[in-house]
Amino acid sequence: MDASIKKIGDHPDVSLFATNEELYEKLTPKELMLIKLVKLEEFADDLYRSTQSDYHAELFPADKSWFKIKELLRECRKLNK
Repeated sequence: MDASIKKIGDHPDVSLFATNEELYEKLTPKELMLIKLVKLEEFADDLYRSTQSDYHAELFPADKSWFKIKELLRECRKLNK
């Protein structure tokens, strides 16, 4: 397995720390959808972890993860139109 970091599409000028606005300016809807889906997966993992122990519940508050998931789902629906 290749563990190197790969760029998304042909956009070497898009930073890992780009704002949402910068991402929308420089990426295609398909590339944006991929980023949003990866973020959704991360927040779903956080939500699951928050149910496993009190320690994880403090690190990953369920309500915070849930509302972020809902926001990302709305963005995905918008991108998919």
